[in-house]
Amino acid sequence: MATDDDTKKALFEKLGLITGADYAKKRSEKPEPPPPSPNTPRTPTGSTPENDSARRLRERLGLMSGLEWRQRRETDSEARDRGEYEADKVTGGRLVEGKDGQFLLLRTEYPVEYLHGHTELGAALESDPEHLAFFGNDETLVECDLEKTFFVDTETTGLSGGSGTVAFLIGVGRFKDGLFVLDQCFMRDYDDEEPMLEYLAELFAGCETVVSFNGKSFDLPLLRTRFVQNRQRFRLDGTMHLDLVHTARRFWKRRLSDCSLGNLEREVLGVRRVGDVSSALIPQLWLEYLHTRDARPLQGVFYHHRMDILSLVTLVGMLSRQLRRADGTQFDHVEDQLSLLRAHFRQRQYDKVVTLGRAFLEQDSIDALRRECLEMMGLACKRTARFSDMQETLERWHRDFPADAQAAMELAKHHEHRTRDLGRAERVCMETLERLEASGRLFTAMDPAPAHTLLLRRLERIRAKLRKGHPRAGEMFDDE
Repeated sequence: MATDDDTKKALFEKLGLITGADYAKKRSEKPEPPPPSPNTPRTPTGSTPENDSARRLRERLGLMSGLEWRQRRETDSEARDRGEYEADKVTGGRLVEGKDGQFLLLRTEYPVEYLHGHTELGAALESDPEHLAFFGNDETLVECDLEKTFFVDTETTGLSGGSGTVAFLIGVGRFKDGLFVLDQCFMRDYDDEEPMLEYLAELFAGCETVVSFNGKSFDLPLLRTRFVQNRQRFRLDGTMHLDLVHTARRFWKRRLSDCSLGNLEREVLGVRRVGDVSSALIPQLWLEYLHTRDARPLQGVFYHHRMDILSLVTLVGMLSRQLRRADGTQFDHVEDQLSLLRAHFRQRQYDKVVTLGRAFLEQDSIDALRRECLEMMGLACKRTARFSDMQETLERWHRDFPADAQAAMELAKHHEHRTRDLGRAERVCMETLERLEASGRLFTAMDPAPAHTLLLRRLERIRAKLRKGHPRAGEMFDDE
């Protein structure tokens, strides 16, 4: 009769199993290593040339073996558990105590001689407040005190705004004691927001003017929402505000289709960033930090944030320095020069338009830009009742662009109403209409092209006056 041991042994053999004791015994018996192949040379360390070549290749490409990668992961995990990669350790900032919690403050101090691109930071401190009022299109900025001006920028969890969006990194830069002091206030988690806003509320008490980039539409409304939700006073309400995004579009949109701060740095300020991260990635990097507590990837975020604020400072200084140059040479590119002319025109500084326009016309330029310059000069002379200069400008406009219906109409109106020379007015209209007809671009009075339609109607009106025998009606060729 078979015993239980015999039955179990038979079952193990049938299934190909072994007992734990047999397995341990088998592991203790080390098999003899196979003899080396006579065709496989050995290195002094015992590795094959193939393994040695792979190792050198990994070193050259900066790669790791699987074992090295696992060891590094274990080391990083242990360091994270000890808090070695927390934001205060990585950035070198200090923890600031509030009434109920802490936040991280990273302060960087720059000498005013520090160059950011082509311009030193101190150029902003020397800016003329009248220039700030001009390129900010805000007359209140003539009262600006640069030593009480704060350069503000935020990094947020999104661009949608509203109560669900948080500014986890708020930067405030200002001139103090001969230095440019930049404070970066960082939330290590959501409960850091209240002490951070307490610190900023006290800091903002000394602010009279804010400089930002799109801050009127985004940064300051978002900050106000966060202060209100934390039941704290927002001290920037009612302060003067220079938003450089509007300034950038006003001066450089004609030449640069992209007026983002990054593109302005490359094309205008001469700044080249090293170690930057994309703005689109910044919210995700902070959210990942909340889970990993590893702030090393955030070093690029702090760098990006610092560069943004330094660029605000140098934009102000560079623009004021450009406007301080002699008339007609404020900008190197003709597109920017015409944008400056347009800015003076929009602010009704018509004498400046005429002065800058004459200097602009003395240089070689694109026809479209010359035409726009002449149009603005003509309107500026008209609005300041400088009719002699107006006639000179309109005649040059018509002479340089004889097929321009707008130029012909303005000159014809001038002769019709001011010089009372209906003959000359009719001839101006006919010259342009004949050119348009010869080029196949003549429109009838029923067509929806305003300039051509108005020119045809102007000609009909002038001829009607001639038929009625208005003064000087018969002097069509008096100036020939």
